[in-house]
Amino acid sequence: MKRINSHNKNTRINRGINLDNEPPIKIYKEIVENKKCIKSYFSKCFDLTVRQVPFFNIEDRKVLVVYIEGLSQKKLIEEFIISKLNSDIIKGSGSDECEIIKCKLGIQDSQVHSDIQSSVSAIASGNPVIFVDGLENSFEIDLSTPPGRSIDEPSTESVTRGPREGFTESVNENVVLIRKKIKNYNLKVEKMKMGQQTNTNVVISYLENKVNKKVLAELKSRLKKINIESVLDTNYIEEYISDSYVTIFPLIFRTEKPDIAAAKILEGKIIIIADGSPVVLSVPTLFTEFLHAGEDYYTRYSAAILNRIVRFISLLITLLLPSLYVALTTFHHELIPTNLIISIISSRRNVPFPALLENILMLLSFEIMREAGVRMPKVLGPAINIVGALVLGDAAVKAGIVGTSTVVIVAVTAITKFTIPALELEVPIVIMRFFLLLLSGYLGLTGLVFGILLISIRLVSMRSFGIPYMFPICPFSIKANRDELFRAPMKKLNKKHSGL
Repeated sequence: MKRINSHNKNTRINRGINLDNEPPIKIYKEIVENKKCIKSYFSKCFDLTVRQVPFFNIEDRKVLVVYIEGLSQKKLIEEFIISKLNSDIIKGSGSDECEIIKCKLGIQDSQVHSDIQSSVSAIASGNPVIFVDGLENSFEIDLSTPPGRSIDEPSTESVTRGPREGFTESVNENVVLIRKKIKNYNLKVEKMKMGQQTNTNVVISYLENKVNKKVLAELKSRLKKINIESVLDTNYIEEYISDSYVTIFPLIFRTEKPDIAAAKILEGKIIIIADGSPVVLSVPTLFTEFLHAGEDYYTRYSAAILNRIVRFISLLITLLLPSLYVALTTFHHELIPTNLIISIISSRRNVPFPALLENILMLLSFEIMREAGVRMPKVLGPAINIVGALVLGDAAVKAGIVGTSTVVIVAVTAITKFTIPALELEVPIVIMRFFLLLLSGYLGLTGLVFGILLISIRLVSMRSFGIPYMFPICPFSIKANRDELFRAPMKKLNKKHSGL
């Protein structure tokens, strides 16, 4: 095979050509040539470390140890590679040197490379690679130890009862956290690389004896079609494999908790883990999943049923209350009790804006305060929300900009939204709320009913990997509703919906 000189390779690499698109370059027998070649790939990289050590104390035989400082611990390299190469002596000349190296250093067949590109990818992934003088193979040692954070409770999915472990940015640690929950040989973990520039490790995990084979085949097909330069978070993958990218509704479930991910796998679903992200994806997804909380299964079923009922009612309140208020006060005064309408009119007698504009301004103000509270430092975030809610709200009422009834409506709308456990529903709720508010402000209750019908039609028409999004509500299933709208006792909660 024709070799490519170092200057040409360096020029091609600097232009950003992917390793996968290059013709394979065989490894040289001379480690000096391999050293030049590796350095040409990692030119202008101060953290590349190249060490030359003896090959089992054999005269005139050297080994090149190459790794990136920081991705591999120097202490581990000294203990598991350098010390073994320096101390052991090969006896006899008839032994297969490749097999001896694999045995001494604990190297698998898949970690033996015959081309430069595979060696470069291994080094970039954080694993040390050794080149032996006289051999046309390189050997990858799995000692990657990239910096990461410890396992702690996710701030977005805190619970009062139940496990408090959370995923980290390490794909290997995340897989271990799931295997700790599911000790079963049927748990399959398949690995692939995505991103032409990042070469991110992506893992899909499922129970082979419970997963829907059609869904699994469809997921693998969609993953293979992804052609992207970088994968820095699971959202990069989500937008590619989602059934529709023009909908506001989340079609793929996310979580940062291993116990929830394990529960999804036990239901027959597939989870997707990406290196560098603590958020894992679960497919297929149902709408009702976003109204479930992990602690529903760590309390008595009666408490879980009550909590779910509260969430469903809160969802309706946060969506419909502003629209219903505007429709009644603008078009349907006769439907409001006399004492209540008198109170509303008296509170709004000095307000210069119509009810529709008044509610839009208040809801927009609340969304601005919420976003400011999220972006501000944790110490100042709560203070911003308190100041905005109390000071600005009270000042707006005294100034006659809004009525007290509107402040109450917006406050109840905001509080009920916080009962929804899934952050993915936050933006869809806001968009639907303004959509229904505009229809109610111009068409009254007729517009509100029309908007509800449009949203319902859209929800029941969507699918997630072939599964109806609103299952088991539409199509309705009594058996599946044991753990969707309500939660049955554990004795009756044998398995999830069979539709998956």
